[in-house]
Amino acid sequence: MPLSDEKKKETRERINRDPDFRDAFLIEARNMYKNALKFNSDLEDEINRFEQILGAEPDTYEFSEGELDEIDIFELILDAYDSQLLEDEKNTSTIN
Repeated sequence: MPLSDEKKKETRERINRDPDFRDAFLIEARNMYKNALKFNSDLEDEINRFEQILGAEPDTYEFSEGELDEIDIFELILDAYDSQLLEDEKNTSTIN
């Protein structure tokens, strides 16, 4: 489920002003990596960049034109994570 532009903006602002939220956000994203990568292995480069962005001081990471920011990458991770969970549920359920 896509994040609204307003939710993305609120999250970006909170990440930049609240170091505890920033740390929690990164930890939760890391918890999703393994499952997300099972579904979409192409995310690995984006995940590495995601970690670089969140590892930098707020507002210091220099983005290239058209490059996804941390919230956009998180949305990709979340989509792949959700898809993998659905795939796992489908594989473990029995059809009568």
